[in-house]
This record gives sequence, structure tokens and C-alpha cells, in this order.
Amino acid sequence: MKSITCLIAVLLCLRTAASDSSAICELKDVPGNSNDWIVLQEMHLGCWTDFTTRDGAEVHILSLLSSNEQPMMFTLSVTGGNPPVLIFTSTSTQTINVLLKDNPAVKIFVTNGTSIQLLPKNTGSPETLAASSTDGDSELLKWAEEKFGGVTSFTTARDPQSITFTGMTGKFFQRPSTCDLQPETLKDKHFINLELSKPSNELRSCYMKHPGEQLHVINIPDDNRTRKVSVHLSSDCKLLLRGPPKTEWTIHTNHTIKSVSNNLITFNYLSVPSKNEISDNAIDIRQKVRSLFNSAISSYSEIRLNAPHIQLWITENTSSSVPAEVERTTPEPTSSLGFLEMKLYSSPDYKSPLDPSSKVQTDKRVYAEILNNMRTFGELKLNIMVSSCLVRSMLEVRNMPFKDEACHNKDCPKRLSFSLESLQDLPSSSWELECAVKFCMKGQDMKCASETKKAKTNLQVKPYIPTLIPNQCFEFGLSAVLGIAFGGFLIGVLLTGALWFIKIRTGHPVALGMRSTAAELSVLSLSGCPCGLTKRQPVPTHSSPSEDSSANASIGSTQSTPTSSMA
Repeated sequence: MKSITCLIAVLLCLRTAASDSSAICELKDVPGNSNDWIVLQEMHLGCWTDFTTRDGAEVHILSLLSSNEQPMMFTLSVTGGNPPVLIFTSTSTQTINVLLKDNPAVKIFVTNGTSIQLLPKNTGSPETLAASSTDGDSELLKWAEEKFGGVTSFTTARDPQSITFTGMTGKFFQRPSTCDLQPETLKDKHFINLELSKPSNELRSCYMKHPGEQLHVINIPDDNRTRKVSVHLSSDCKLLLRGPPKTEWTIHTNHTIKSVSNNLITFNYLSVPSKNEISDNAIDIRQKVRSLFNSAISSYSEIRLNAPHIQLWITENTSSSVPAEVERTTPEPTSSLGFLEMKLYSSPDYKSPLDPSSKVQTDKRVYAEILNNMRTFGELKLNIMVSSCLVRSMLEVRNMPFKDEACHNKDCPKRLSFSLESLQDLPSSSWELECAVKFCMKGQDMKCASETKKAKTNLQVKPYIPTLIPNQCFEFGLSAVLGIAFGGFLIGVLLTGALWFIKIRTGHPVALGMRSTAAELSVLSLSGCPCGLTKRQPVPTHSSPSEDSSANASIGSTQSTPTSSMA
């Protein structure tokens, strides 16, 4: 009896050990695919523009999906504006019942193979028109654009309960004119309200709170067909992302992450191929976590949502029922710029930051640092490469040549410097400095991402005005002094020769006021600086009687001599 008891105890221990080794934590269904730390959403192809027809009517395409083969039924309401054009398409073989409210004058088109029945059936119900036979969403979109001149929106809805079109308003005028299909969520469109059936439990997850950095494991078993997964993160963490072959993961965050996957991962427009083989077995996943991270697992999740595009929010385990990220619309591709920062300095040692409100003279040089707060991508280091820079004001855009500045510190940011001389004669004083940046992987032959991001900052400038010094003196060197003295000597020789020539020709001496000439020549003093000279005395305007008579006699004889000689 004692031996049987021991045997039972051993078997129980073995069973417990086997169950512990096969599971990371106890997985539970997540109702509605949403709880405190994780939210799963399906994304569908769609688009919307500012297009209306010449009559002011909007053109909307609705692609209806069904999760089962049960008949689909929903209410359709169109409020405000001109009656729109609605085009329905569906892959369901069941008849779709639509209860039309508010605007029975709506024009309805139905694609081939889609069965729509409008309720209630009366004489006021609109007639359903046949759309051209098309193969796929893109072909249907092309047909609608050719027939109506454009498309206002394309929306995919799975198991709708009600659809309400409220109409476009003026705040949407900046939308593009062409409808290009992209993965989107229902919150992206403010002119349409959709109520969908509650999704089934396609997410199982568990959370284990512990101190330190978070480590999240996401596992998509191989029997699913998910292809593209967008992951949104709210804090620094580690990730193990595991999915079927050809699954692509795109990470959206401004925080530092370390990631491992058996699939392609894209982060900051930089794609890193898989280097790991990870099965969908929990034991293999746990062993990978221990060997690659050597840290405790915070959450473990299994996704069984069969959809081509899904998105996932992972947050810290808080008391909130829905993460704040879900309340916002799907981020634009440029929304991940928050980790790029450009700082300006006034000195090449980068120790004197520039106040954004201070104005820099255009004869100065400005030094810039571009910081990447996300320096790692998994275990890879990221470098910054700057391809071009420009300055922009309200009136003008100009290229801004730059010079790379050296930095020998470890993990040094990208350093540049700019000359502001090109802004000297421009009227604007307020500029936005923008540089085009690419991320490159260290140790990978500087392989760079194809996408370009922008690093921006503001810059205030003022024109450089040289300071003028009154009565500025010039200093002459020894060679200049000797040159001036030699020049004065030559002038004296020439004047003496001229006077001697006149005396020989006329026979009378000529008085030229040598005192004035000497006074003029005294300017060329050896000091070389007129600032230090004493004030020059003016030449008297009234000469003495002897000088007047001598001068008059000389002038008179000079005037009469040529006449007598000619006679």
C-alpha cells in the first residue's frame, strides 16, 4: 500500500512538472479582444477623399464581410447633404437585408454576386442598380472613379449592425483627391458611424507583474493566415514576436525596445530580416526567451484572428479598461518622429546651447546636434546619415549647406555646422531649419533605410552690420615710409627742374609760393597718420607789398615776352 501511494505521488509530480513546462502562464480568453494590458483590432483596406460630384453628391463604397454563413442584417441611415451614391459589394452568398432610414432618395448600386434586399418594401424604396462586373476591390474602385469622376470613401465592415453617413464637412478639405486603399481602422473616418457585432474571443493572454523592464511575448500559431501586424508600445520593453511564415511586424513607438522574431520586423522605416527559428510551441518559446533575454516574462499572448491586417496595443498593466492609444486614430507614417531632436549651439565645443529666442548674427557659424533617442533596433546600433538641409520662412525656402563635425565620444549624436552668410540679405529673421535624415545600421556595411525622416528646429537671425570707427588712423611700415620719402624727393627734383627750365626760357625768376608747397608736403610726415597732425595754418590771402610788386612784375614780363619775340 505504501509503494502504491509513493507511485501515485511520483506520477502527480511528473504531471505537474509537465504542465508547468508546457505553459508560460495560464492563458485566458480576452473578452472583446481587449483588457488592461492588451488590445487587438482588425484593420481593413479603405480610404477617403474630399470628392463630390458636380451635383454635390458623395460616392461611397461599402465592402461587407461576414464571419459566418448566417444572413446579415443592418440599418442604413443617411443624414444631411444631397442624397449620396452607395455601392455595395460582398463575398457572402447570403442575402443581405438593409433597413433604409432617413433618406430614401439615395442611389444604390450592387456588384455582381451580391444580394441586397431593402426594407421596408414599398413604392418609396430606391431601386438597386447593377454595378459593373469587377474582380476585387481595386477594380471596383477604378470602375467607380471612371463612372462618377471620383470616390469619396471606401469602407470595409465586418458583421455591421448599423451604418450611418453624416456627410462631409469643411474641415476635411485637406484630404487627397484620389482614393488609395490602405489599412485603416473605423475611427479614421469621422463622417461615418459604424456599429459592428462584438468580435469573438480571438485573443488569449495572461499577465505577470514583476519589477524591472517589461518583456512581452506575442505568438501567432502557424494555422493562422495573418500577414501584417502593427504593434503599438507605450513604454520601454523587450519583445519576442513569433508568427507564421511571411508574417510582417511593424513596431510603432518612441521608446527603446529590444526585439527578437522569426519574421521580418520594420521599425522607423528600417526593416530587419529574421535570424531566428522559433516554433509556435510554448516550451520552445520559453527556452528562446531564457537564452536571448535571460529575464522574466511580463505577458504572453496568442492571437487567432484570421485577418490580413491587425494591430495590437501593449501597455503596462494598469486599472484602465482600454489603453489610451485606442481612443486615437491610427497614426500617420510620420507620427514616429518624436525620437528625433535637433539642438543648436554657438560654439564648436557644443557647450553653449542656443536659446531658441536669441538672434544669431549672419557672420557667425551655428553648430547642431541631431539626437536619436532610439539608438538601438533590437541588438543593432543605429547611425544617423544626413543627406540634405534647408531653411524655410514664410516667404522663401533655401538649401542650407552643412559641414560634418567630428565627435570622438561613445554614442555621440550626429554633429553638423552651418554658415549663416546666405541669410545676410534676406528680409526674414525667423527660420525653420530642417534636415533630411536616414537611419543606418552599424556593422552592416552602413545599410540605410530607404525612407527619409525630418529633424527640425527654429532659428532666429539678424544681419551683420560692420562697426565703423571715426578718424581711423592707418599705420605705415618702414617700407611705406621710405616709399613716401622717395616720392617726395622725386617731386622736389621735378619741381626744381621745372623752375630752372622756366628761368632759362624767360630770364626771370618765378615765385610759386614755396611756403604753401612745403605746407602741403608736410602732410607726408614720417608718422604716417593724419590724426596726430597739428591743425594746418591757412595761407594768408594778402601778401606784403614787396611780394605783390615782385609777383606783378614777373607776371607782366611773362605775358609780354612771347609777343615781342614773335614780332
